[in-house]
Amino acid sequence: MAYKARRTIAGIIITQVNTLSVIIVNYKVKDLLLQCLECVDKASQGIDMQVFVVDNASGDGAETAVKGKFPNVKYIQNKENVGFAKANNVAIRKADSKYILLLNPDVLIPENCLKDVLDFASKAENFGALGVRMIDGDGVYLPESKRNKPNIWNSLCKISGLTKAFPKSRLFASYYNTELKENEQGSTDILAGAFMLINKEALGDAALLCEDYFMFGEDVDLSRTILDRGLYNYYVPITVIHLKGKSTNKRSKEYLNAFYGSMSIYYNRYHKSRIGRWIVRKAVNAIIWLKS
Repeated sequence: MAYKARRTIAGIIITQVNTLSVIIVNYKVKDLLLQCLECVDKASQGIDMQVFVVDNASGDGAETAVKGKFPNVKYIQNKENVGFAKANNVAIRKADSKYILLLNPDVLIPENCLKDVLDFASKAENFGALGVRMIDGDGVYLPESKRNKPNIWNSLCKISGLTKAFPKSRLFASYYNTELKENEQGSTDILAGAFMLINKEALGDAALLCEDYFMFGEDVDLSRTILDRGLYNYYVPITVIHLKGKSTNKRSKEYLNAFYGSMSIYYNRYHKSRIGRWIVRKAVNAIIWLKS
């Protein structure tokens, strides 16, 4: 952990350089990125923090725009699009803070957000990570804010559309944590990587995202890693706006392969049942074929 000296009338006090490192991955969403950084800047008052933007070879002029408006942001330019997990890991390895916040560029946070989540993290028992109440641009609550650990049944319900068709059903909607109410604070299995505050001090290298995933699924994997280490994932009903879908093209073959294919990667990593892995793989391939 890095430290700095702060001079006072009484002498020199040694303080931690950064409590928080905010990491944002940009891929061709300059305008959204600038909005996001504006919110982060307003929420940063009184917090020792650093902000990283990792650019996956966007070529959208974002670096020039960010450096002109937010000169203190540490801008890292990748030579190619290496995906979400690898891009975040570049900054995670450089971060010298106790906590890391993974933040999507299409997420807008309120001014008190960072202070409130850090206050919660500092007091929570066995704190591993934290997620918040996300709503879309129309104010609709996003149930992926808190999820249950994936299994064969709830994953098949999710990719088949049964979860969306029956969002209040315990049988078909168990992919999401519906037992914990959206305005209720508590622990949950899985958090969303769009806004995920991570205890890097406790996790060390385990805070790194699994690079088997190109985009999507790495937040599920990391959430599981945290649980496996005996730490808790918390859901706190602080509301942020996730302009969901604005930073991705959901009709592209790349998106479909990454989104649905992430489930196959997860089951290949964690489930011993060959039949279960085969069922998920076949279901994923069928859904990609139908949607493409």
